[in-house]
Amino acid sequence: MQDQYTVILGLQDYMTVIFSAIGLIILTRMMIQMDRSIGRMATIGAILIVLGGLLKASGKLIIAATGTEISWMYHGLFPLIAPGFTIFAWSLYQVRRMLREQPPLKRPWIVPAIVIGLFVVFSAFIGQAGGPWRVPLILLASIGNIGMLIMLILAAWGRKMWTTGALFLTTMLVVLLMSQMANMTFDTIAVVWFEQISQTIAQALFALGAWQYSQAIETSYIRRMVVSPAAF
Repeated sequence: MQDQYTVILGLQDYMTVIFSAIGLIILTRMMIQMDRSIGRMATIGAILIVLGGLLKASGKLIIAATGTEISWMYHGLFPLIAPGFTIFAWSLYQVRRMLREQPPLKRPWIVPAIVIGLFVVFSAFIGQAGGPWRVPLILLASIGNIGMLIMLILAAWGRKMWTTGALFLTTMLVVLLMSQMANMTFDTIAVVWFEQISQTIAQALFALGAWQYSQAIETSYIRRMVVSPAAF
């Protein structure tokens, strides 16, 4: 398959990262406006996710250009996005609390730190035993990603933003489909194109949904908070 992987295909993978980054930046900006400490947490999570995506895309591009696979780039994706999605999803949960007029937790880092630590220890234990050390990190990344999208779906539909919720739902369904396809072996480059384009479209929908949702929050919650901060 490596000899069929073209530079154009490698470059196309960056589009997925770009759209994902746009959506994460939009949501992070919204969270910063609501609470700076939560916003800083979301920023760290978003940076880790984007770095993981860039690492993966760059690894694919190098394979396409040189035919050489750099193992640390291939294996570096999940050690970045697993904590990234966990931190970002937890930040979004804190925002959900604020929107329900509940105060954010005083020590918001404790829960994600414990969860990430447990999965890292589990991953290291499996690796020491010669097993698939990436599996716990893949699981954590999937839980964080799906959890984030579910919260966004519920938040959008809770505000009767049916189209926005549908955008997030479509993104989640594509993520689930791609995770299943990742466990299969395909011999045609057409399937790789299908996977990458599907992921790009999904992240474009995610970015659009993030923009629509953040606009609604800015119009309602944030502006009211500025006008009457004592009420919040």
